[in-house]
Amino acid sequence: MQAEDPIHWDPQLNVYCLTRYEDVQLIMRDPRFSAERVEYYVNGAPPGLREKLKKYDDFISHWMVLADPPRHTRLRSLVAKAFTPQVVEELRPLVQRIANEMIDAVRADGRMDVVRDLAYPLPGIVIGKLLRLSPEDTQRLKQWSDAIFTLLGAPSPDEEIIDRGHQGILGFEEYLRDLVKERRARPGDDVLSRLLLAEEQGSVLSDAELVSTCALLIASGHETTTHLIGNSVLALIRNPDQLQKLRESPALIDRAVEEVLRYNGVAYQSTRRAREDVEIRGVRIEAGKIAFGFLHAANRDPARFSDPDRLDILRKDNRHVAFGSGIHFCLGAQLARVQAQVVVNTIVQRLPDLAIAEPRLAWIQSLLVRGLRALPVTFSA
Repeated sequence: MQAEDPIHWDPQLNVYCLTRYEDVQLIMRDPRFSAERVEYYVNGAPPGLREKLKKYDDFISHWMVLADPPRHTRLRSLVAKAFTPQVVEELRPLVQRIANEMIDAVRADGRMDVVRDLAYPLPGIVIGKLLRLSPEDTQRLKQWSDAIFTLLGAPSPDEEIIDRGHQGILGFEEYLRDLVKERRARPGDDVLSRLLLAEEQGSVLSDAELVSTCALLIASGHETTTHLIGNSVLALIRNPDQLQKLRESPALIDRAVEEVLRYNGVAYQSTRRAREDVEIRGVRIEAGKIAFGFLHAANRDPARFSDPDRLDILRKDNRHVAFGSGIHFCLGAQLARVQAQVVVNTIVQRLPDLAIAEPRLAWIQSLLVRGLRALPVTFSA
């Protein structure tokens, strides 16, 4: 597709598929393409279930990733005041402690499931710390966010997936509304309390925006980090020369994580809706049509990256689009990076002779994210 049909019309998905780096960048940055596309998820459902999705539609419509300026500008600036780089960086010692404890628990066994034993639970603990939540509440929130992301990423959601997503929305709303009331009465040193205090040119977040924004932070924070850790460990094991480089030079971890983001990132595609007719490479994308910018394809575009199918943790000029681009660049990118840097380096340095324990690995089925269901590994106990 990238070589012969880079602006490909897919009648089954009813979208244009873009696979070249330059074109994917264009739809993420060009104001002729809109991020507001809630109706795409609703219209993709069976007619008899669309009524049930109205609640879901309303809930995700407050997400800044599905908003254009000026609404997006307002939401992002308010959230950025609470979710600062300093707040994220201060979590690094906590992440290191959790990673060490989780590895201590399995180190004598010589075997672990990287996803189940580490990558899945760790982001919940970190998000719980950011929002000042109990471990029990964090677990429930993770289950709800899983249900929402499964629905978002389903190419053709069935009744069970829609019902689980609907229940996830209801669970998030009830829980987070109560939490907002509690933090209004007793604010503390956490992201939600800072969101309540954040103000931008006289504007504050409404309760509906607060609930949806917290749900977005929780859901995307879990999903991105879990799969980035799993994908990173898998990529390094399958490229033992690169694993050895990192083992010998732990300071390369930042570059290693960036290269895995390019080589096998988490987000599959960035979706946009054409505001007007736009012509790209001689193909006219009609107003109102949806375009998928496939991030994995863009990050393997030989016109942009030399030897793109090779993992190279020393790669220079690695301006990948794994976290998107333009005004919608992922606000939680640094949080995912910090966790992946700490956890992956800890695994590499503390677990010698890493090897994949199963010949076949299962990937989750999603148009949104690429990640493993499980990653069983062995190592010297």
